[in-house]
Parts: sequence; C-alpha cells; structure tokens
Amino acid sequence: MKVEVSTAIEELKRQFSASTFTVREDGQGGAFVLVEPVPLGVRFRPENTWLGFQVPAQYPYADIYPVFIGSDVVRVDGVAFAAPITPGHNFEGRAAIQISRRNGAAQSGTQKATAKILKVLDFLEKLQ
Repeated sequence: MKVEVSTAIEELKRQFSASTFTVREDGQGGAFVLVEPVPLGVRFRPENTWLGFQVPAQYPYADIYPVFIGSDVVRVDGVAFAAPITPGHNFEGRAAIQISRRNGAAQSGTQKATAKILKVLDFLEKLQ
C-alpha cells in the first residue's frame, strides 16, 4: 500500500474514531476500506450503517469514487433513492447502495479522503 493511501486511512481513523475499520490492500498500491458504524442521522433507517470505498493507488490525484452504504438503508420519509444514489450494488461481498458523487478537484490533489467522505455524508444529510 502506498504511503499516501495509508496516510489517508490513518486520517480517516482519526476522523471516525468511534468506528471500526476493515482495510484490504487492492494489490496495486490502494486499498478497499469499510468503516462501521457510520451515523447517517434521523432521516434514515437504520440511523447507522457501514460505509465502503476504495482509496486508489493514485490518491491524492484520483477521486475516491464511488462510495457505498448498506443495502438496508431507507429514507424515513418513504421516498425511494434516485440517481445519484442507486441500489443493487455490492462492495466487498456486501449488498450495497452506491452513492455517485465525483470530485472534479481530485486531479489537483486538493481534497483529502476525510473531506470526501464528510462531503458524501453531508450530501445525504441534505438530500431532498
């Protein structure tokens, strides 16, 4: 695993200190990461789920994309998820919902892994 990738994972561990991390090297210098539990808030059931993603070997010059959450997550208001949030995926052998949120600034290396994951969680919190 490349130094930049392991550093990103350590930063994520500090940000989500109450969560457990499962990390599997991808064989190319990056890693697949599962974080659990991650709070989604009262607008979702369950309020906590797992979050998964790959930190690619090209990090920080490549985006962490896509991000996945547990397939059992639903909106409390009963509204079905629609693009860019799509069910029917798998991540690390787990049924998942994919959250497609690209970061155009990733190529310049200006966004840290923690910022990307927090932006995805903020997107979910503000979902209409």
